[in-house]
Amino acid sequence: MNNHNPYQQVPDELYFQLTEAEHAKPVASANSGSCITIAAAGGYISIQDDKLAPEERRARTQVYTPAELAAFVADAKAGRYDHLI
Repeated sequence: MNNHNPYQQVPDELYFQLTEAEHAKPVASANSGSCITIAAAGGYISIQDDKLAPEERRARTQVYTPAELAAFVADAKAGRYDHLI
């Protein structure tokens, strides 16, 4: 496992807990293995890419605060990223 925590504000123990957490899949994924998964612990939310191998998935885990993720979702709902799709 990648032993490097890239998030200075997240304690190492919590970061590694988030990388190993059971991540929920979207209902629409139909277990295709090509979706973004999400988990939460200690006031943070982690996102992983399910199509990656487990070791790489853990190494590439992204961590956000609920406020950061809420701001992203609000912008997505408002269509601010539609030009990227």
